[in-house]
Amino acid sequence: MSMPIAGHLFPNLAVVEELIRRGHRVSFVTGESHADAVRRTGADVLTYSSSFDDVKKLNLTQDRDGVNTPLTVLKDGIVMLEEAKVRLADDRPDLVLYDMLAFHVGRVLSHAWGVPAVQLNPMFASNEHFSLHKAMHDAPPSADGGQEEQKPEALAAGMGEWFAALAGLLASHGVDTPPQEFLTATEELTLVYLPREFQYEGDTFDETFAFVGPCVNSRSFMDTWEPPTDGLPVVLVSLGGIFNELPDFFHTIVSTFTDRPWHAVITVGDGIDPAELGPLPANIEVHRWVSHSAVLAHARLLVSHGGTGSVTESLSLGVPLVAIPQSSDTRPTARRVEELGLGRRLNHTELSAELLLKTVEDVASDEAIRGNVDRMKERMRAAGGTTSAVDALEAHLRRVVTERGGEASHAGA
Repeated sequence: MSMPIAGHLFPNLAVVEELIRRGHRVSFVTGESHADAVRRTGADVLTYSSSFDDVKKLNLTQDRDGVNTPLTVLKDGIVMLEEAKVRLADDRPDLVLYDMLAFHVGRVLSHAWGVPAVQLNPMFASNEHFSLHKAMHDAPPSADGGQEEQKPEALAAGMGEWFAALAGLLASHGVDTPPQEFLTATEELTLVYLPREFQYEGDTFDETFAFVGPCVNSRSFMDTWEPPTDGLPVVLVSLGGIFNELPDFFHTIVSTFTDRPWHAVITVGDGIDPAELGPLPANIEVHRWVSHSAVLAHARLLVSHGGTGSVTESLSLGVPLVAIPQSSDTRPTARRVEELGLGRRLNHTELSAELLLKTVEDVASDEAIRGNVDRMKERMRAAGGTTSAVDALEAHLRRVVTERGGEASHAGA
C-alpha cells in the first residue's frame, strides 16, 4: 500500500516484481497516476482517488516545513484504507505491506483483518535513539556554523489537529491503542531501503529492522536515455516528483551549466513545462521523466533535492552529489550526505549559479569524497537490495504461516 509519491512508491516496484517472479500474488493499492507503473510489475492494481495524483493542487512548494502535509497524508490514507477494505474484503492477504507514510492504513488493516503487517521505509527509520520527525523539524547548526530554518510554531498546532484525526480513525475501527503508542509502534519486520551504515544511529536498531539498501527495477515506464557524444562529464539534476514546481531553480541550473564543460541532464517532472527554460545550448538537455539509473551509470555527479531514493540510487552507482534540500523531509538526508563526506549540502535560499558551479567542481575533484563514495557503494551492494528484501519477506511470511498453520499465497502491498 503506497500513496502515488514516486520516492516512496518506486522502491516497492522492484520488491513487488521480485515477489511475483517467485510465485507470490500481490495486490497493490495506490493512486491512479502511478497505476500503470505498478501494473508493469504484474501486480493486481487497486486504485483510489489520491490527493497526490495531482501534487500541483496541494501547493506543497508553499509548505516547505511540512505544516499541512501530515494532515494531508492522513486524510489521503483514510481514503486508501476505505478502498482497500471494500476491494479486498473477500480476498484478504496473508501479509500487509505498507509504505511508512501509510502506517495508519497498514496498522488499522492489520488489526481489522487479523493479519500481520510489514512496514516499508524508503527514508530513515526511527527508534528510541533517532527520530526522523525531530531530525526534520528540530534543526541543528548548519555546517558553516549558522542556524538552519527552525520549526514553525504553526507545526505544533497542525500536529494537534493531526493527532485528533488519528484518534478518530482508531476509534472508528475499534483500535483501542492510544494515538501516541500507535504512532511509535513497530512491526515484527521493517524493511529499510538504506544500508545500515547510512542510517543515523544504525547500530542501535535490532533484528526487526532489515537494512536492505536501495531497491531499483528497470522502470521501463520512463523515457529512454542515451549518453551524449560530446565527451563532457555528465551531471544529473533533479528535484524529484513533489517539490519541483520551481522555475527559478531550474533557470539557475541552466545558467550554471551554459557554456561550461559539463553535459547537464535535467529532469523537471510535472512541475514545469520544459519549454519554460527556453532555447538550450547543446550541452544541456531537459526531460520530464527519465530513468535516473540510466543517467547515473554515466554521470560524474548528481545535483538533487536530497530525496533518499535519489541519494541512495546515486551512491549505489558510485556517484557523489550536491544536495539542495527544498523541504523539511529532505534536510536529514542532505545533512547525512555531508556528515559522511559523500558530497556537499547547499541552502536553497542562497543558491546562485556561481556558488553551484564552484560546489559541483569542488565535489567532482575531491579525492576524499570519491573514496567515501566508493566505500558506501560497496556497503550498498553488500546490503543486498531487492534480493535481501524479498528474502526477508519470505522468511517472515514462512514464520507467519507456520504460526497460523496454513499456506500463504497472497501478499497485499
